Amino acid sequence: MRARRADLIGLVGGMTWHSTARYYRLLNERSEALRGPRSTPESLIMTLDFAPLFQMALKDEWPAIADRLMGAVVTLAAGGAGLVALTAVTAHRVFASVAASTSLPCIHVLDPAGMLLQRRGIRRIGVLATRFTTSQDFIDARLGQAGVTGVLRPDAADQGVVDAIIEHQLARGVIRPAARRTIDDIADGLRRRGAEALLLACTELPLLYPDGDMPNDVVDAVTLHVDALLTHGGTP
Repeated sequence: MRARRADLIGLVGGMTWHSTARYYRLLNERSEALRGPRSTPESLIMTLDFAPLFQMALKDEWPAIADRLMGAVVTLAAGGAGLVALTAVTAHRVFASVAASTSLPCIHVLDPAGMLLQRRGIRRIGVLATRFTTSQDFIDARLGQAGVTGVLRPDAADQGVVDAIIEHQLARGVIRPAARRTIDDIADGLRRRGAEALLLACTELPLLYPDGDMPNDVVDAVTLHVDALLTHGGTP
């Protein structure tokens, strides 16, 4: 086992590999923006096989998923990682178990977003994510710690559309303008229901908004998560 380094970021990836690639790209882009050209953070990635994990999720076998994630954290710790992160929002359904299994700092993907929403005084948020995420109350509980009192979700029909875009397009690296228009329409529906801002609680959905081309009221949980990892890992 290598000695742990506070600035060595460990990523549990593969859920999907496209989202993990986005985390890696953002880590490097944000680091260069903060520290200058060619200043990239040192990191480790433990990539899991997504296919069996996805089948476990379909069968609601979350304790088994937690075991896989905890095993990945053990590997990262053995490699010297000083902090760890899960590169999938849905995986945070078992965040408490994973975080409790290690002495390493483990930053929750929703905490940086919650801090931003609190600073903006936002109390009602619309959430776009997979059904595995929106069907659970961990979002409400985590954002509730930041003063969010209402979490609005798409209705069943719209959620099915969101899932299809994520699973059959974005998770396979397919990005279509029509998908962006559809997600924007669903977001507008949440705004009409009272959402003061929209949270993209999914690693794939921001792929529809290249170069930060997002409406001002859309919050990207992943970019905020990456910034928190860099700050915790010692990047100014």
